[in-house]
Amino acid sequence: MKNCILLICTLLSLNIAAQNCTPFLPTSVGSTWEITSYNTKDKIEGKTAYELLETTSDGDNISFKIKAVNYDKKGEELASNTFEAACKEGKFHFDMEFAIDASMMDAYKNMDVDIDATDLELPNIETAVVGSTLPDGTLTMTVSNSTMSIGTFTVNTVNRKVEAREKYVSPAGEFDCVVISQTNQTKMMIKIETSSKEWYAEGVGIVRSEFYNKKGTLKGYSLLTALTVK
Repeated sequence: MKNCILLICTLLSLNIAAQNCTPFLPTSVGSTWEITSYNTKDKIEGKTAYELLETTSDGDNISFKIKAVNYDKKGEELASNTFEAACKEGKFHFDMEFAIDASMMDAYKNMDVDIDATDLELPNIETAVVGSTLPDGTLTMTVSNSTMSIGTFTVNTVNRKVEAREKYVSPAGEFDCVVISQTNQTKMMIKIETSSKEWYAEGVGIVRSEFYNKKGTLKGYSLLTALTVK
């Protein structure tokens, strides 16, 4: 009897955590989605295909394991990797590697790339307050080939803020989104500062991303172009 009560309490606490957390990705194992990158002339620069491989629960937390495959603009595979996202204490976190644009990986085709990234936090879509700030994140990428190290660069994502809550129509459908803006500080010998804006939908993830230079000029964007929820 005690074991049954304990099991029920555990399941209830897991359910409460899940309800308080907005999962910004499909939550059914086997679901797939694609993000396509474009330049300012609307030409395809690359694509990343995602698949939810598994979900696990640990106490009040739920973890999601995702596979990502990057392709260049010709459809040739560049790299593949797995990363995790999670609902922790009612908040959604994802590995910064999740946000790497497919066209960015094209520059390191046929090279060895090692990525170390922190988590980024996203707000609950129902309670997100426009103007509120979010924690920063850091990503470090080390690039090498078979004979030597090419270099290491770091991306600090700072000044993260909830810009708006709005609907957005992508090739994969219409979604209610929370819009996040941020500054990206890239350092590899020299420091380059850019900015970006991202539209996130519950149960989906990124629907649109826009990338700007330091002067605020649009340099490219990406869209959710396919979504299959199992």
